[in-house]
Amino acid sequence: SSVVTTSMPIFAMILSAIILKEPITGKKALGVLFGCTGAVALVMSSAAATSDKVGDLRGDLLCMAAQLSFALYLALFSKLVRKYSVITVNKWMFTWAALIILPFTMPHVASIDFGSVPAKTLWESAFVVVFGTYLGYILMMIGQSTLRPTVVGVYNYVQPAVSVTVSILTGMGVMTLQKGIAILLVCLGVWLVIKSKSKRDMEREKNEEGNKREDK
Repeated sequence: SSVVTTSMPIFAMILSAIILKEPITGKKALGVLFGCTGAVALVMSSAAATSDKVGDLRGDLLCMAAQLSFALYLALFSKLVRKYSVITVNKWMFTWAALIILPFTMPHVASIDFGSVPAKTLWESAFVVVFGTYLGYILMMIGQSTLRPTVVGVYNYVQPAVSVTVSILTGMGVMTLQKGIAILLVCLGVWLVIKSKSKRDMEREKNEEGNKREDK
């Protein structure tokens, strides 16, 4: 699933080209490729070599569908986020998401004995909901209001780099040459995508060239 997750920025780049008419430049494509390579290398180097578990095509397809759905959200919601407050967009997005998922989760939630749930578990769940989800989406939407969907999407590759770095700092992982190179590839990929020309940049350059010709 971690490897499949790396497909999201690729979907974001393609959908941005189709929906928002953002150009797929060589620098942008190379950046996504570098980032994807680095992320996959990090995931593979962190995977347990002794694991004998195999994948399931249904699970792979669900993960792929989730990445495609999120990439579609980045492309379609960019104008909406620029128009409305991030709090307003979050409020309605999470409200409708809760209503849609309620029929599938209500039986399970109703069967939980909350009195026996340890306080540590409740605090950990609150951290995931407040910081990992709600605050995370607010910050991402702030980024969406100024950045292109491909740029927002390519930061997805930073997640495995951060997780590997934290695991090394906490003593749970070991720094290797492969991990170092993979993290550098992720950083290089993000930098290339950020530096790639957007549709607005190309239109501005075209207008500037036109003005220069008129002046001559």
